[in-house]
This record gives sequence, C-alpha cells and structure tokens, in this order.
Amino acid sequence: MNKNFIKIFDSISQPLLCLFLVALSIFGSIKWAQFNEMFIVKNVRIEGINYFDDTMLVEYKASIKNQNIFFSDLRDYKKNIESLDHIKGCKISRVFPKTVKIEVYEREPLAMISSNDLIILDAEGICLPVEYCEISLPILSNFKNNQELYEKGKKTKSSNVLKSIEVIKYSKDTFDSLYNNISEFVFNEDSEYEIILKNGRTKILLGSSNIFAKIDYLNAFANILPEEKTLESYRYIDLRYKRQIVVDEI
Repeated sequence: MNKNFIKIFDSISQPLLCLFLVALSIFGSIKWAQFNEMFIVKNVRIEGINYFDDTMLVEYKASIKNQNIFFSDLRDYKKNIESLDHIKGCKISRVFPKTVKIEVYEREPLAMISSNDLIILDAEGICLPVEYCEISLPILSNFKNNQELYEKGKKTKSSNVLKSIEVIKYSKDTFDSLYNNISEFVFNEDSEYEIILKNGRTKILLGSSNIFAKIDYLNAFANILPEEKTLESYRYIDLRYKRQIVVDEI
C-alpha cells in the first residue's frame, strides 16, 4: 500500500515540480527584465559647454542612450571625447538609475586667424575648428598664413602668433574691457604689434617690447579718463615711447 502511494505521489509531484520551475523561471525573467529596464539610460546630460555647441557630442549621447547603465564602457567614451580638438578634458559619471553625466572642459577660444581656412586659437596657441563656435573673437592680421603653421588640434608653429596669444590672454585676464573691444591684433611691417578697436578708427600702437607693461599703462590711462571719454575717443594711442602715452583725439 505504501509503495503504491509513493508511486502515485512521484507521478504527481514531478510534473508539479516542473511546472513550478517553469513558473519560477518566467517570474525570474520578468523581474530581471524589470530590473534591467530600471537601469536603462534615458538621459545623457552634457555640462561645461561655454564656447562651442554640442554638435560633435550628439553621436555620443545617442550611443549611450538605451544601454544598461552598469554595462556602458564609459572609459571608451571619455577617450573618444577627449580626442576632439576643442576638448581639453572630460569626466563621465553614472547618476543612478537612468542618467549619464558628461562633464567637458573646453579649450578657451581667444582669437582667430585666416590660413587656408579660418582657424581659432586657444589660450595655449592650439588650433581649433571654427565650425561650432559662434562667439566674436579678435582677428590676428598680417601674420604668416602658411597652412602648415596651423595644424588643427596642435599648437601653432608661428612664434609671433604665440607671442600675440600671450598678449591677448593677458589683456583678457587683466583688462577685460579692452579684450572685448579688440577687432584686430596686427603684426605690422615694422614687426610691431598694434590693436584696432571695434569702432574701426582707434589704433593702439604697442611696439615690439614690454608689451604686458604697456597693457597695464593703457589700463591705467583708461581709468583716469574723464567720464565723457573712452579709448574710442582717440584716433591713435601710442605706447611706444618710454614713460609717456601719445594720443590723437578724433
């Protein structure tokens, strides 16, 4: 009697066990799918865009979206983004459950020069693409424009351009109103530096030496001008002479 009962129990329990395991597997699959869906990237946030638009980063946003946040290889994205000419550095982090944050550190565009194409130069003299930057920048004029001097993504090989970048950077840091009013920064036929303001009439003659000190003198001069006058009130401001500023009013 016991043996028959055991046989009957076995014949019933085995199908029930199989059915239970199938149900458990389906339930586990559903829960796993729900768990995975919880961590699917739905938002890619880009921060640190100050000078260039994010056009060149759009493809990275698209490829990161809809991936599992745990399995996205963020190191490869970081490496690829940092290979862009205008990006100095990049930090990518996960913001659980569904967001990836891309924080970029752009190169600072400082001036523009015309070679075969227009080239943007950053504060270190690195040549950058102009296509995705729409801010107004001073133009470097009368410098050599040989294409080999301005390889994109690399520092310009022109020593005169590098010196000019240093002067322009110093102006931006110490005399911001001057920097914002520069139309052209000229290397003239006498190998001296000149600034032409945006009014198109005022020329500032810097000479070829002690340029940083002359920017300081110009700043001091601007600060003591009568209220009704500005640097644009003069046809030229000549800083080439020691301990004096020669001006000609418009």
